[in-house]
Amino acid sequence: MHTRWRWVLFGLGIAVAALGPLAAKEGPWYAYVFGGLWFLMGATVAWRTVGLGTKLTAEGITSHGIDRQTDIAWCDVEAVEPRRSRNMVFFHTIAPEARLRRGRHVLTELSLLSVKKDSVPQRTARHVTELQRALKAHRAGCSLCGAQPEPLAAGQSIVGRLRARLRALLR
Repeated sequence: MHTRWRWVLFGLGIAVAALGPLAAKEGPWYAYVFGGLWFLMGATVAWRTVGLGTKLTAEGITSHGIDRQTDIAWCDVEAVEPRRSRNMVFFHTIAPEARLRRGRHVLTELSLLSVKKDSVPQRTARHVTELQRALKAHRAGCSLCGAQPEPLAAGQSIVGRLRARLRALLR
């Protein structure tokens, strides 16, 4: 899952990177410094936006933002829902939010700027339902989330069952 803003940021990064050498052309020493910094900044933004998006894996959600990558295990996610938050001063951003056992993580790379404050756009709603389906599919087969208990081995003594249970809890 990704947002179409990824391509806007990629183009902006390429444009800034291309302006860097043009600014340094036949200039004084500080033009070379600032031109080099512009090139590095633009190339960094373009490079980071190539992988911008959210990937669903068997282990959980991998969120690639411009500034960092976050891995969230499915067993830590309690619910996925849309969340409205302010972006800058005037704009509202609606993005999927993973409510975790310890805190929350908003998937801002899937956000959409929205003038409508009380409705969720279709694209964000599709992302939320896809994340909810993946969470439900994980819980159906995971014994650590509490959906299905681990099967006990037949003929296991009470000591063996206690050891197995302690091992499962200490994982």
